[in-house]
Amino acid sequence: MSFFLSYAHSAPLTDAGRRDTDTDYWVRRCFNDLSQEVARLLSTDPGRVGFVDYLVEPGADWKAMLTDSLGRAEVFVPLYSPGYFNKSWPLRERATFLDRIARAFADRPDRARAHVVPVLWIPLPSWDKIPELNAALTLGAGIPEYAENGLRALCMLASYREQYRRVLNRLAHRIVEVTERSELPPGEVTPLNEIALPDQMTNETPFVVGVIAERPGGVGERSGWRPFGAAQDPPVAEYVANVAERLGLPTRIIDRPPDLKAVDNSPAVILVDPRAVDRDDALGELRGHLHPWVTTVVVTDRHEPRYPQGGAEAAGRAVTRLTALGAHRVHQAFEVEELADMMPSAVSEARRQYLRRESVHVPGGSPRPRLGDGDPPPAPGKGTDV
Repeated sequence: MSFFLSYAHSAPLTDAGRRDTDTDYWVRRCFNDLSQEVARLLSTDPGRVGFVDYLVEPGADWKAMLTDSLGRAEVFVPLYSPGYFNKSWPLRERATFLDRIARAFADRPDRARAHVVPVLWIPLPSWDKIPELNAALTLGAGIPEYAENGLRALCMLASYREQYRRVLNRLAHRIVEVTERSELPPGEVTPLNEIALPDQMTNETPFVVGVIAERPGGVGERSGWRPFGAAQDPPVAEYVANVAERLGLPTRIIDRPPDLKAVDNSPAVILVDPRAVDRDDALGELRGHLHPWVTTVVVTDRHEPRYPQGGAEAAGRAVTRLTALGAHRVHQAFEVEELADMMPSAVSEARRQYLRRESVHVPGGSPRPRLGDGDPPPAPGKGTDV
């Protein structure tokens, strides 16, 4: 694999489940164009040269697949933006790759640095003096539109089409030159979840993922619930936590009734198994905790053998009871693809409601608890980089 593209995920638009609200459309466009150009230079298939995380299938183990790809890629291409340096997920990707090349080229730091080819995706505020930006700016030497607007704007706007092609061509050539001049064999890498977070992110308000479900197999913790069986690799709570982390939010998974008080002061998604609701008064655990910043999702696998014998009815009863308990938003997911489509919007809406609550309740002059890096003014085109 020639390159790994790393970027900060954007907050989705509010229409949950609609693919045409993809706020990272321009990342996809750039990745496809870059793959075509690198493949042309190498005379190979574009599908073999690069990796970006949206290629991971819904329900697959993101962290495992990303860790594997970071151990095989020869060049790391980070798309620098304001969100990149404030979000745990892209920083973990970068730290994992930097650790790998530092070990591979322990006595040759110049060769190690050559395997990271950064790109200025969205310009940073003038007061953010980040040393890594210098390397990203060299890519656009002699192309002032790149330094002023970033590659995203060049990709978006037809008036910058020539400049975009020039920068993309340079990037592809650099990737190919590195792979030909400095071999980086596949190697073991530190798993993403074992990479330490930057200090400035450790005091943020966590995003809570709660689970009300049968214990898997009758034993163990509810957090191990896999409602879609083999179609979903990680437990559903971990999957949702991964979505929140990719949006820049520190996360916490809870699966015991006493821990539900955590959602009183944190945005949250609560995953509900309707079968657990039928067998005990599990939903009663939520009484008093269904705040506007808490989104509930009833999850049922319509392909499960038991589904025709009451699955839909149980899900409907769960929705009715949640609404009666005061839930502000109740979603349903019947397939892993539905869950994957709705989760970015569900997480972002809970976060927005929490920040709105803080803007009302925090006294004037008091610092507001940080949750990610906030919502900056929208940039041209779809979505925002936050």
